[in-house]
Amino acid sequence: MFKKVDVEVFPEVSGSLSHNGQPLASIKLKRGYKYSGVMEQIEWDFTTTDDEGKFSFPEILYRTSHPNKPFAETRVAQAIKIAEGDFTDTFLWSSVNIGEKHLALLVERLAQLDCDLTNDAINQEIIEEEISHGVSRLQVFSICRWPQFEAIEVEKRKKYGE
Repeated sequence: MFKKVDVEVFPEVSGSLSHNGQPLASIKLKRGYKYSGVMEQIEWDFTTTDDEGKFSFPEILYRTSHPNKPFAETRVAQAIKIAEGDFTDTFLWSSVNIGEKHLALLVERLAQLDCDLTNDAINQEIIEEEISHGVSRLQVFSICRWPQFEAIEVEKRKKYGE
């Protein structure tokens, strides 16, 4: 009845995991997502860090007719966590993506996760200006840091008000 489309639920992920700047090898990570109103449970996939603490996950598309239904919203909760060991369930990344397409500012960050387990997990506000319905404030909860983006976000907060 409703046409199916590909919803971009998680872009390609690439990053590194360390502790006090020292790469962590052979750490199992899990990435999960839950499409609000469509999925009842989180869908997980797994990867393991290499000898240099580097890891990656491929892009995920979800084929569904949900976005074409009346009053449907597309919200996808995203998470990347440590899957086992001393730091099990430590969040590297957690956010909620909106819309059927990847948001550029989230894609940029997920392509270069720099995660050190000694960092405190913090809520980071990202202001997305390039979306069809105006400006959106996205929250990312993460131990990862992106110093190259922080100055940009400070300027956007000034422009749109804190």
